[in-house]
Amino acid sequence: MALTLSAITLNSADPRRTAAFWTDALGGSWRDGGNGYLHVLGGQVLLIVQPAADRVTGPTDVHLDLKADDPAHEVARLVAVGAELVAERSDSHGSWTVLRDPDGREFCVA
Repeated sequence: MALTLSAITLNSADPRRTAAFWTDALGGSWRDGGNGYLHVLGGQVLLIVQPAADRVTGPTDVHLDLKADDPAHEVARLVAVGAELVAERSDSHGSWTVLRDPDGREFCVA
């Protein structure tokens, strides 16, 4: 039996703010998934934001790595829609930018 990725779920104290940010970041739209869950539609994988005011485990409970044709442009666009620039990093495999979403969750753009 093979496993397939059906969704990535993010805990959030403010699901609407988080869904709005990731909708702006990835394009597409979001819809009500019921029971406070919001579904972000716009990538190849469903991103689910679930209410978790008392269950958020930390700002790095999920880490997304995003690939861009023009990383500098995408980083600027993401900062404009609410991301916080953390650091520019590189190693022998390449370079990337670390950002934080409005919940403080880190993600990278390479």
